[in-house]
Amino acid sequence: MSTTVHRTIHPVDRPPLTVQSGRGWHYTSLSALRSIIQSQQLWATSWRATNDRTEFRHGIEFLRQAWEHHGRENSFADGTRELLEQAGPFEGYPDYFEHVNILCAARERDSPYQWNSYATGPEGVSIGLDLGIELVTDVDDRPRHDGQAELLGMQWLKVVYTERQKQLTAARFVTEMDDSIRQGMDMNLTSFMVFNILTALNVKHSGFRHEKETRCVSLSAGVELQVMPANAQKTIVPWKGLPLQATPATAERQPLPIAEILVGPRASEETVATVTQCLIDAGMGTVPVERSELPFR
Repeated sequence: MSTTVHRTIHPVDRPPLTVQSGRGWHYTSLSALRSIIQSQQLWATSWRATNDRTEFRHGIEFLRQAWEHHGRENSFADGTRELLEQAGPFEGYPDYFEHVNILCAARERDSPYQWNSYATGPEGVSIGLDLGIELVTDVDDRPRHDGQAELLGMQWLKVVYTERQKQLTAARFVTEMDDSIRQGMDMNLTSFMVFNILTALNVKHSGFRHEKETRCVSLSAGVELQVMPANAQKTIVPWKGLPLQATPATAERQPLPIAEILVGPRASEETVATVTQCLIDAGMGTVPVERSELPFR
């Protein structure tokens, strides 16, 4: 039985989650870059396996407080109250989906923090991604469960770090969600959970503020996604580039939206040459390769 995959994209104009444009920087190693270019896949990490042990829990606490405050100060729309009751405890929202995965990039092109944390050493590189081009998982190539398969999320969103930003983000989200439902927005349980999860996952502890992160979150239900071997210690799912106007089932895959490669401040000329040759071999020879301007030893 074939199943249609419905992509539910977070509306571009929906505040307070700020959809990113321009360029994002994915800091990594030379070996990882080779794999990314050769396979035309980026790998997103399970939210449970990121380096922030408070991932989701930190953001959902701000949302919980905002929902409780809104409920005390206003009467919920009937539809909002029903969705909150059906969804159950906030902490269990991600369990509704088989996979919740995060693809991370920095908003800073040549960041000392990112080089030291994620791309250290003589073979560190940073991949400049065009955030305006849609990415899609390999969900179109994988077996479906019975019933409908859903893939949700998939836009680059700005992460917020300060306490004030987090409070405002949560309060604004809750107010707008309740108002939209009151005005007749067709909101089912899945979409309600997705919007809350996306909001919670774009709130991070202030200790990570130097990352200046933008992230792309995918949530899927009813489809088996490709994962890394168990000994990799992370559950991750590949992302592939697609033309914006194409239908995934029929489209020829296009190269990932790599706009530039930045080679790390400790890199040798050999590393620069290797990166350039990898791009040429993949038919991406027009992608510029530049060196970091930081004077690291």
